[in-house]
Amino acid sequence: MVTMLAIWGMAFAGVFCLARAAVDFREKRYVLCALGLISGGIILLTPIPTHAVKIDLPTASNR
Repeated sequence: MVTMLAIWGMAFAGVFCLARAAVDFREKRYVLCALGLISGGIILLTPIPTHAVKIDLPTASNR
């Protein structure tokens, strides 16, 4: 089970990678910029498993 601390930690790591990529781009370190963008994107786009509950509602009868 994923805890809220893990979710916030992953979000922080992803945003940090993107911010670091912006700094690397300004300093013309394009390889590190690309690596930061890729790793930040992977971290932020990773699906988080949740516990979904499905509720079936009764259908309305035609009167």
